[in-house]
Amino acid sequence: MFLYFFDPITIQVLRKEKVFQKLSKKLKKDMEEMLKRHQKQRDAIQKQQQTNVDKLLVDSQKLSKKKNNLGSSGSSGSRHSSLGGRASDPSSSNISDMCNDHKIRSLVSNQTDEWSNNLRRQEKELFELRRQQISDEYDLLKKLLLDAQKNQMDSLKTKLEVETRDLKQAQTRKSMEDTRQIENDRTIASRAEKERRVKETKERNLKLFVEERKRLAMKAEIHQEQLNKRHTEQVDILDREKAKALEQEEMNHRESILASKPESIV
Repeated sequence: MFLYFFDPITIQVLRKEKVFQKLSKKLKKDMEEMLKRHQKQRDAIQKQQQTNVDKLLVDSQKLSKKKNNLGSSGSSGSRHSSLGGRASDPSSSNISDMCNDHKIRSLVSNQTDEWSNNLRRQEKELFELRRQQISDEYDLLKKLLLDAQKNQMDSLKTKLEVETRDLKQAQTRKSMEDTRQIENDRTIASRAEKERRVKETKERNLKLFVEERKRLAMKAEIHQEQLNKRHTEQVDILDREKAKALEQEEMNHRESILASKPESIV
């Protein structure tokens, strides 16, 4: 009898499987597509916000030009000097400037909210995608692990079955050989003596054979228990790594939220 050895099934080995490599490529492509989509969204918002800023500046320049024109006409000796004086009234100019300032602040505030909300939404989408991808990866790794473990257990059972079969065949050969030796022993003249010795030999062999099969059965049980224990540990390690990866991703997301500040492109 001899011990059987199986290579440990590690996560590094499982990651080299073709089916896992295929999944990794798909997940990478999905991430790249989301990043491209997010960039297009940011570009569109930037373009629209810049257009709004340009429009506000043009409107402000037009209003300022109109105000200056009204001030010039009011000081040219018109019959309606009182209206001209009113148009060039400093208080009226201040009100106009205040209105422009309010529009600018309002635009900046709205654009800041829009930009920041978009960044937060994109960050959440990335977080959810990364979390889902982590789950997908480890779910596949677990499937590959369980498949590999089943193959190892099937291999062990096959080897033990072969060893059991070989032992039974060896025992049968020994029993036949012992019986033949007694039958061919010329020193035993009596048939009754030969039968007695054959019976004793068979009883002795039967006891020996039973002990050998018991030892083999115990060996098989120990092997299976040890392999099951090793497999359970491998699954536990994989589950802990998955939980750790998800926890780290959650922590990174929370830190990103806490570190985020209102942003604007203006």
